[in-house]
Amino acid sequence: MRHEDQLKDKYGTDPGLRVPDGYFEELNLKIMESLPAYPEAPRTVDMSLWQKIKPYVYLAAMFAGIWMMMKVFHTVSTSESLNLDNPPAAIAQAMATATDEALPYFTTANDYALEEEMTQTYSSIEEFEADFGYDFKPQYASL
Repeated sequence: MRHEDQLKDKYGTDPGLRVPDGYFEELNLKIMESLPAYPEAPRTVDMSLWQKIKPYVYLAAMFAGIWMMMKVFHTVSTSESLNLDNPPAAIAQAMATATDEALPYFTTANDYALEEEMTQTYSSIEEFEADFGYDFKPQYASL
């Protein structure tokens, strides 16, 4: 005989736990009685005319913006490209009146090379002042 069968013979198959008769039939009623009253759903407020048409106005504005962008892109793509032979009037005027003094001076030389060139070209600060029209303050005379 197996060990399980010996335990069944000794103690039986009854677990000893029982549910009272009609418990599950009354359980739903008891739970519903113990719950608080369900609040009434709030009434909806009527929407104004603007609230009703606002999504459509926004949609129309979006399509108008897309149309304007497409119009600008089309206008730019069909116009003549900018080049130096045919510049717009404002650029042509600026190019005609520009002087060398107004243009920035860019160099690839480093500071050390520029300093060396300046010290070899000028023997005194007075020569530098005369060439470039600078007037240095007296505290910089020792340079």
